[in-house]
Amino acid sequence: MKLVVALGLLAVSQLVQADCSVSDIKITSVKAKFVNTCGSADCTHMTGVATLLNNCAEATGVQVQITAYDKLDSPVSTVEHWPASVRNIPPGSYTFSLNQWLEYDPAISSFGLKAIDVNKWK
Repeated sequence: MKLVVALGLLAVSQLVQADCSVSDIKITSVKAKFVNTCGSADCTHMTGVATLLNNCAEATGVQVQITAYDKLDSPVSTVEHWPASVRNIPPGSYTFSLNQWLEYDPAISSFGLKAIDVNKWK
């Protein structure tokens, strides 16, 4: 009987883990801009931070995509990153750097950030 209960608990824990999906990840804040910190020389680069909310039951890896748009809302540039690299992000709020994620383009007027994948790293 104990074996049946143990196997049942193991199966349920695997279902909870499998239930984590992109829809469980919410981007709650994005603050980014391009700055030139070199004075007379042009070395314009992106700086900023973003916060995501992991609503999964367990820690999971999250892949995000940042897209820059021009004044007409047409995409100018896009990049995909794993903000925690190959580490799992625990449930709850997680703040990460956006520094140098996009190359500068004077046509960029806004950014969009979204979760595009989740992965349970070992």
